[in-house]
Amino acid sequence: MIARLRGRVVVADTDHVVLETGGVGYQVQCHLRTLAALHEMGDREVILHIHTSVSDDAIRLYGFLGRDELRLFRLLIGVERIGPKAALSILGRAELPTMVRAIRDGDVALVATVPGVGRRTAERVVLELSDRLGDLALTMEPAAPTAAAQAVEAAVAGLVGLGYRESEARPAVRAALAAAGEADGDVTALVGRALRLLDVGAAT
Repeated sequence: MIARLRGRVVVADTDHVVLETGGVGYQVQCHLRTLAALHEMGDREVILHIHTSVSDDAIRLYGFLGRDELRLFRLLIGVERIGPKAALSILGRAELPTMVRAIRDGDVALVATVPGVGRRTAERVVLELSDRLGDLALTMEPAAPTAAAQAVEAAVAGLVGLGYRESEARPAVRAALAAAGEADGDVTALVGRALRLLDVGAAT
């Protein structure tokens, strides 16, 4: 089982990176906040903590910058109807301390805002995990960026992964957020709106 990888990101896509280590490239699934953070790191060597999933048809790797995120991911996929994709979406919704506090405090509303996670599933997550988080993320995060700022960075990273230059991706994302008139941003919707703006610009 692969538990940890150290290397450089050679490919970044909207839901995964390829991390090259020892001459081998490993495809690692990541949530959007991790993708944004890796983008900011440039070509520096990084360490990802890995969950290895083995099925009949594939071996899949899920990567996290911190061990606590990996621990929460494993707790989440133990909840009924929460698969790896939904667990990544939950982790990508907010900074780890914020999400841990939401689950501990029974903040179903925040968990339910995750795309693909309805209220009933959010209630199940809170019910099953609220007393199982132990010492996860006890340290308060430093002044975190606003949710909208996080969404912008994640959306820009997603567009860069699709091949757009940051210099064209960032203005498109900001324009998409402004046009929607939102204080907060759904990253997936934000990427979609920005792509439409870029397509229009390319056509004119």
